[in-house]
Order: sequence, then structure tokens, then C-alpha cells
Amino acid sequence: MNRKKANRPPGKINEMSSQSPDPFSPNHRRTDPMELRDRHLPTVLVIDDYPLFRKGICSVLGTSGDFEVIGQTGSARIALGLLDLKPDIAVIDLEAKTFNALNLLREVKRRLPACRCVVMMTSANNPNLLMAALRLDANGYLLRTVPLDEFLRQMHQLAAGGMAASEKLTSVLAESLREGAQHSAADMDVAQTLTRREFDVLCCVAAGLSNREIAAQLGITDGTVKVHVKHLLKKLAFRSRVEAAIWASERGYRLSESEISEKAAAR
Repeated sequence: MNRKKANRPPGKINEMSSQSPDPFSPNHRRTDPMELRDRHLPTVLVIDDYPLFRKGICSVLGTSGDFEVIGQTGSARIALGLLDLKPDIAVIDLEAKTFNALNLLREVKRRLPACRCVVMMTSANNPNLLMAALRLDANGYLLRTVPLDEFLRQMHQLAAGGMAASEKLTSVLAESLREGAQHSAADMDVAQTLTRREFDVLCCVAAGLSNREIAAQLGITDGTVKVHVKHLLKKLAFRSRVEAAIWASERGYRLSESEISEKAAAR
């Protein structure tokens, strides 16, 4: 990501430990200094109730060599102050007891619309809370029990503009959408409601592709993709892109991995 970062004030600017990842860890990946010099690592802010869990996330991301953790805290007030550093990604504890995660998510998105926010949950027992987060434009949702390699894969996907999602939570959301029979999209004839191009975009969204990837897939511009997404959300009466993705995927309106590969090879 090639974004300008805010000047960092001198002194202690976050609650993050200054210790570097253990270079002798078997999982530590040594990155060539010349490579680091030329890279713009996605910056991450971690906001979670539990210090040990925060430290674990920071360690995993830092050791990967692909992310720069610029702050970690369990306080909403401190988190809002750290937004001055303009993080690319915010990891938020959705079930926090010491702060209101939904209010914090709303404020992060208001101040930094481009910030990619992923919410984390201990279990899949609160789909309403998760749905509320998605309607505030959360870009992903992960269980706190996610394996380390899967967590990193999802974070890379998020940084690239895609969606991070735990399969179990996706199933819960899909069930919640199915139960919401009052939703105007539930019995809708999508073929008659959407234009052909809007339907193509919907299939790409359901496959978890970012706007840039959709643009490359369909041979259109990023701006055109954004317009199509806006129109299809309005027509299907969804308030978030992720809602539409889950709904469409459940109905088979998505590109398969083979279709994505075939179209990429044809370009």
C-alpha cells in the first residue's frame, strides 16, 4: 500500500511493547533489509480487551515480516488517538467489555474510511452483534480461535482489499439471513433485478474479490466497479457489501476458484 503516513509524535505513542520478535523462533522469517527498504508494509492497530491476546497478535504479525504493528491497546480513547497514525488495518475485539466495539468501529470508519477493519469474536453465538458490525462497514470477521497460518492468510487477503472471514461465522450469518425472510432480496429474481454487469460484479463480490481484482477480472475500472456495487446493494436492499457477498454465495451466485483462474489466464 502506498499511502502517506502521518508524522508520528516523539515519545511513547502507543501501548505496544518495543521488544522485537524473537529472531531465534522457528517461525521467524528473516527478511532481506534491501527488500524491506523498498516495501510499504500494511500498518495495523490492534484493539482488544486482553493484553496477552493483543501481544500474541502483534507478535504473529510482526514476525511475519509482512505487516507493521503501529499500536495496541484495550482502551477506546487511546485507540481513537492512535488513529492519527492512519493505520491501514484495525483489528477490533467485537465482544469487548471495557469499550463499546460498535461505537468504536463507527468512529474508525468515520475518521478513516479507507481503514480495513476486521472484528474478532470468541464464539459464533451472537450473529446479531456481528451483523451490526457488518452494517457499519466492517471488512471482515474472524474467530479468536483461528489457526495462526489461517489468521495470516486472512490478514493478507484483507490488506489486498478482500474480505477476511471465518467459515463458521459465515455459516451463522447465512443462517441469520435465511431466517430474515422479510428481507426484500429473499425471494427476488436477481436476473431481472440486476443488469448483467451488476450480476457479474455480485458474483465476484461473493467470491471475496476486491474492487481492484473485480476490475481486472471484468476488464473495467475500479471506479466502475464501485458504481456497480453501490447500485446492486441498493437494488437488493443490503446495507453492506459483506451481507450481499454472504447472501449471493449461499445461492450459488459466485465465481469458483477455477473460473477465477481461467479468466485470469485469458487476460
